[in-house]
This record gives sequence, structure tokens and C-alpha cells, in this order.
Amino acid sequence: MKLHGALKGLICEIASLDSIVDAIKGRKVVVIYYDGDEPGGRGIRQIEPVCLGVSKAGNKVLRAWDSEGASHTGYKGEQPLPGWRLFRLDKILSNKPTGEVYNQPRPGYNFNGDKSMVSVILNAVFDNNPPPQEQPPQEQPPQEQPPQTEEPPLNINPQTPEEEI
Repeated sequence: MKLHGALKGLICEIASLDSIVDAIKGRKVVVIYYDGDEPGGRGIRQIEPVCLGVSKAGNKVLRAWDSEGASHTGYKGEQPLPGWRLFRLDKILSNKPTGEVYNQPRPGYNFNGDKSMVSVILNAVFDNNPPPQEQPPQEQPPQEQPPQTEEPPLNINPQTPEEEI
């Protein structure tokens, strides 16, 4: 019976798209087991998930603040923890909220999405979110105008003042 309880707990923790979306919307701190690159990348991590999207390779990915735990790039000394990490959803083997909530974006948070993603599915919303940046209008090539003819304007009702039209 102990095995049944352990399996039931494990099945409930497996990361699903819905649980990731819920964590982003609720700004929940979660503990994940990530099957990352070795050495050092496979293991438990505590993260603050902020952006869900699709990578340039077509994988669903999660941008999160990784506060502690296993990290391949941290192990190699390239990007020490804490810091921003990009996680493939298919490599998040378990996902469990800690009960903590984060209310402020971490340094370097991009309110407009993520440059590592070709599309953003969901981005965390904070009370202090600045409005999305508008893209500058792109210059349009000049349109060719049809040749103008010198005809007098057509005056249908010359007695009607312009103010009444």
C-alpha cells in the first residue's frame, strides 16, 4: 500500500502544461526535477516560472528564474545561480508548488516576452508591468498615384452651403 501512495503522489506531481500555466498565472514558486544536460544539470531545482513559449527548435519551453539546485551551466561556471534559465517542458519530469508566491520580477525580466522564443504563449503579469512597447511603424514604399487630370470639381448643388453637408 505504501507503493500505491508513492506512485499516486508522483503521478500528481508530473509536470503538465496546465500546471505550468497555473504557476505562471499565480506567480508560484515551484520545485521541479529537470532532466538537464550532464554534468550537473539533472536534478531538483527551485524556480519562478515567468514565460511559456515555443523555442526556435519548435519545443515548448519555460523561462524561469532558477534560484537554487542542479544546473549544468552553473556547474561549468558559465552562469552561476541564481539566474535566468530556459527549460524544455518535455524535460521537466515533476513539478510541485512550494506554497510561496513571488510578486516582483527578477532583474533582467523582459515584460515583452523572450528573444529565445519564436512565440510566447503566456508571460507573467505583475502589478508594476509597464505597457507593452509599441513597435515603430515600418516605412511603406510610396504608392504610385494615378495621373491627375485637370477637370473642374463637380458641383452638384451650388445652393447648399458647405456647413450643412
